[in-house]
Amino acid sequence: MISNGVINLATDKDRVFREAHRLLRAGGRRALADIVTEVQLPDGIICDATLWAACIGGAMQVTKYVAAIERAGLRVETVRNNPGYQFISENAQGATRTYGVKSVSLLAVKA
Repeated sequence: MISNGVINLATDKDRVFREAHRLLRAGGRRALADIVTEVQLPDGIICDATLWAACIGGAMQVTKYVAAIERAGLRVETVRNNPGYQFISENAQGATRTYGVKSVSLLAVKA
């Protein structure tokens, strides 16, 4: 199961990860790339429609993102930064500098 930059747009990420767990058979893998943050975003960012459209407003703190995947029953095997990823808008670039917004690739496996 593969996704690229979609889950940060979901308002109920726990549900997305539970559904991925349900669909995978034992040993099944979930590979994804998504936008995460180093620190929790403030409400002003989360409620900004422009930053949601830029895939930032819905970004989750990376440690919470990994924890949500593991709560769903998947084992996270790797998380790596995608250093070549760059945001285009000035607002998005500012959020990157302030909140550590970044792209990561992740591999999780159903036990």
